Amino acid sequence: MLVAAATVACSPPEKTGAESAGGDSGQLSLGVVGGTKDMLYPYAPQQTISEEVLWQNTLDQLTMYAPDGSVKYALAESMTPNKKLDVWTVKLRPGVKLHSGKTFGADDVIFSVRSLLTEKGYPFAANLDFVDPDGQKKVDDLTVEFHLKRPFGPFAAAWAYSSFKMIGASSTKDKVDGTGPFTVKSFSPGAQAVLERYDAYWGTKPGFGTLNVRFFQDQTAITNALRGGQIDVAPSVPFSDAKTLEAGGVKVLKSDSMNVLSLDMRTDIAPFKDVRVREAMKLIVDREQIASNAFGGFAKPANDYNGVSSSCPAPDVAQRAQDIAKAKQLLAEAGQSDLKVELVTDGAFPGMMELAQLFAQQASEAGVTVTVRKMDVATLLNKWLEWPFIINITSSPMINAITDHLLPKGGNNAAHFDDPEFNKIAADLFASSDADQQCGDIQKLQKIQWERGGSIIAVTSQDLTPYTTRVRGLQPDVLGRSAYLYGGVSVG
Repeated sequence: MLVAAATVACSPPEKTGAESAGGDSGQLSLGVVGGTKDMLYPYAPQQTISEEVLWQNTLDQLTMYAPDGSVKYALAESMTPNKKLDVWTVKLRPGVKLHSGKTFGADDVIFSVRSLLTEKGYPFAANLDFVDPDGQKKVDDLTVEFHLKRPFGPFAAAWAYSSFKMIGASSTKDKVDGTGPFTVKSFSPGAQAVLERYDAYWGTKPGFGTLNVRFFQDQTAITNALRGGQIDVAPSVPFSDAKTLEAGGVKVLKSDSMNVLSLDMRTDIAPFKDVRVREAMKLIVDREQIASNAFGGFAKPANDYNGVSSSCPAPDVAQRAQDIAKAKQLLAEAGQSDLKVELVTDGAFPGMMELAQLFAQQASEAGVTVTVRKMDVATLLNKWLEWPFIINITSSPMINAITDHLLPKGGNNAAHFDDPEFNKIAADLFASSDADQQCGDIQKLQKIQWERGGSIIAVTSQDLTPYTTRVRGLQPDVLGRSAYLYGGVSVG
């Protein structure tokens, strides 16, 4: 995905019959793995799939990723830089109403930006480290000037990252004022949330009145709820369940996606501090077997770098294949012939447990003992970025993967990857708005990640969205949001 700001789509939101007529007053039930520490306040010290569902439906962003992965304007109407790319003028969409009834404007943007950049414990502020918390100036009610710490070319794409929701200036952690398509009627973390359609919403409205979000402990419980008719749709199910659900009358929407499960090794501590150990672990993997067995054939081999969905050409590196003999040799050279490691996961996403277990089997061929430890979401997140070996997930284009997963301060840099050459090239990429230079820099970054990165990226998977026949209008989405993007979706 090219990250040049000029690629942002600026067409107005589509109007639908549901939008103009108020739509069906029915209900839709969504099932998702949830946590007892989930919050409605978006600048939280974690980001779970269940929180993303809530934020996506109650809050909006300045820009966002469209279902095809392109950047489009949302609350912003335009973003214009100066020649140095260090001052950006953001024009806001007029007539947007907050759930409180107030008009969304420049004061709300300035409040949101300062809040997310200064909130204690909010890990994703590092993704916007080029933004000065006090550098936003109100020009008028619908115009904000961003005075940056340094030039930044892919400005619009940076704000499309899903964590950067905008809230009203009167918001508190206990009561958030948003602009999204639903308001919150009730919320019990780990149990249920009830959302009601906001009929003053500025964009394409859902064609139903109430969204019931039910939180489950694991993927198996979601599968059972679908079979039993307790829920209408889920963001995902185990890949092994897809065909049996279809045979039972549940539909499954299949989307090409940017979903990447990575086995992240902490590069700052032993044994993974040694690049030979990291390469050995990558050579252990039989990617074809993982695609076929762990993902039920709904995946294809990847090559240990992010950005496989990028529109830029692939880097000039060989496709890594399983080589047990070479892996053993590297481990012996590193003094780790009898390596024993623990791999942790919460199993919150399809394929996580299957990937972990199959990798452990493959590792044993090289004399490596991998103990898989499954834990609940809250326990895993309580020590986020502390685990030596963990299954992580990326569901975003390369521009966000770099800042979030691959730079030292990234909120999801579970590998603690901190490579001086990589960091320098990333800085050059961000300082440019030239698409050709961006692609060249992305290829260099991918090659470094392939050579010495801390992530084993075995496959890229499709996104499977199971839903009952009463749900109509779900759309394919490369970011895996098909189950909870409801513009134009109806039930009945």
